[in-house]
Amino acid sequence: MRLSARLIGWSVPLMSEAAALARSAILARMIGGEELGRALVLTLVLRLAEMVSDVGIERFLIRQPGAMAPQMLAALHGAVLLRGLGMAALLVAMALPMTVSLPDGASAATYAALALAPLLRGGLHLAYRLDEREMRLWPMAVVEGGSVLAMLAALLPALALWGDHRAMLVVLLMQAGAQVVLSHLVARVPYQMAFDRAVLAEVLRFGAPLVLNAGLMFLTFQADRLIVAGWYGWAAVAVYGVALQLAMLPAQIAGRAAGSLLAPGLRGISGAALVDLSRRAVLGHLGLGLGFAAGFTLAAPPCIALVYGPAFRPDPALALALGLAAGARILRTPLSQLAVILGRTGDPARANLWRAGALVPALIAATLGLPLTAIAAAAAVGEAAATCRALHLARGVLFPSLSKVRI
Repeated sequence: MRLSARLIGWSVPLMSEAAALARSAILARMIGGEELGRALVLTLVLRLAEMVSDVGIERFLIRQPGAMAPQMLAALHGAVLLRGLGMAALLVAMALPMTVSLPDGASAATYAALALAPLLRGGLHLAYRLDEREMRLWPMAVVEGGSVLAMLAALLPALALWGDHRAMLVVLLMQAGAQVVLSHLVARVPYQMAFDRAVLAEVLRFGAPLVLNAGLMFLTFQADRLIVAGWYGWAAVAVYGVALQLAMLPAQIAGRAAGSLLAPGLRGISGAALVDLSRRAVLGHLGLGLGFAAGFTLAAPPCIALVYGPAFRPDPALALALGLAAGARILRTPLSQLAVILGRTGDPARANLWRAGALVPALIAATLGLPLTAIAAAAAVGEAAATCRALHLARGVLFPSLSKVRI
């Protein structure tokens, strides 16, 4: 693999996550902890809609053998539009329940306005994902990196317009719009859209387990923030959300980099080559996970206090728990990619069932009034259990001589 591809594959997700941290830091300084908590819940609601509608259209595209026929690409564009419409309808339907359940949070109109983001992304051109499949990553860098820069550029004007949590709405919409525009600018093939029932059915068969997995993933770390919002208040949401966002930074980067670098490498290989690449990926991510857990525990409290302000400093125990949880999720990254490439899209959901189960002790801890560290500790145990299950499911590839499962 060329060095330039590796650099792009890691630097683009790193830039995206760093920009998200910078956005939170600026908002924390400008609007304070409680308003930041409300803003983070806005992003959480949008993330929920994205996750429960994620049928893996882009992963389906990457997994397809041979050249992509124009008719297939047009049908996938139709699937993208339908997903955007579905997400928008879901967000509008969620607006009133969110306002009722969190009465001192954002208004129903603000929640409903989030629907504009998936409506915009419904017009995304997938040609840059075709380039990514062939390890031509510059178009992806322009689309993803450019939309991040547009988001950051909109932040200060949004704060000038609305000096509260509604500024987050503006930057989210700006990022979505820029992503769509840039995807068309870098495309090397004309944009066409079609609605093909056969292709839609194939995508749904491929993506149905991924939707279940996405729902389970939301019920992991994302739902923790809703528990914090319901039992601990908006300021606590900001403290927990900032620490969690920083903890998940390497896991998000590793996941996106693996989608650009590891998944294309796994596609089309089998036998000893598949075993070797899978083992090396798991060992590499194990090192990343352990190193991050140690570094986050030591560095997160002082760094967060320095960047965000003393009010956002997590205690060491909270940092340790979140660091361990993130380390376990990093290790699970190559296992998820391997499962998808092999067509075993249900495996990530089977693993994440164990992580979702950790919500039960988290709810008990919140009800009993235990400190935030108890919520994070439950998350760490759940992530570790999910990773152990993912390793067990991948044993046929990682340890073929010890398993009856054929590659």
